[in-house]
Amino acid sequence: MEGFDGVMQEIIEERVSVLFEIERALFTKRYELSSRHQEILSIQSISMIYSLWEGFVQKSFNLYIDELNKTQTDLEKYRDEIVIYHMENSFKQFKEYPAKASKKVRFFTSLREFHLDKSCTISRVVDTDSNVGLDVLNKLLIRFALEPFPDHWATYTHPNPSLRDSLKLFLKLRNEVAHGCDLTSNIDQGMYDRFKKIVIDLMWEVRTKMIIGLRDSSYLIS
Repeated sequence: MEGFDGVMQEIIEERVSVLFEIERALFTKRYELSSRHQEILSIQSISMIYSLWEGFVQKSFNLYIDELNKTQTDLEKYRDEIVIYHMENSFKQFKEYPAKASKKVRFFTSLREFHLDKSCTISRVVDTDSNVGLDVLNKLLIRFALEPFPDHWATYTHPNPSLRDSLKLFLKLRNEVAHGCDLTSNIDQGMYDRFKKIVIDLMWEVRTKMIIGLRDSSYLIS
């Protein structure tokens, strides 16, 4: 687990460094940007933050899955949530049930072989729906038997906006940028700093949740 924690810290610190460099480049007058370039890059900064955030979510769960696979745990010993996740990634037929009889037979034959084989290598596929808000993040955490985030968490509670509302605004602005829509909020240093802080706080807390999950073997049937 020490190796896992070390790699997690590295990928978080790398992203934190990039977030601060973006902020310094755009909002601290380090570079003499024209007002037009300042406006364009400030808007795109939301996409930059989001890209770092989604990349972290993908990478962190990939690393967590690798740690689970290293334990060489039998499928039957995993929590139901993880078994379902693994089965759905192994058999696309659960999402699109075959119509032809021959394909149904192959599907059920594969299912039988799947359950007879006690060994298990969990798929590293992590579906973020390209929209990592609170619901998607919690869905992933729950799938791996990790503690989800509440709507109100840490400093994201009254009188401050909740975590849910903060991420909702973040995704709303990111999607407006991605789809070329007019922004409903001005992107200044204060707004950038707000979303930068959210992403940094969440990255460190996701790491903590995963460390606890590995330490307590929360992925196993109790």
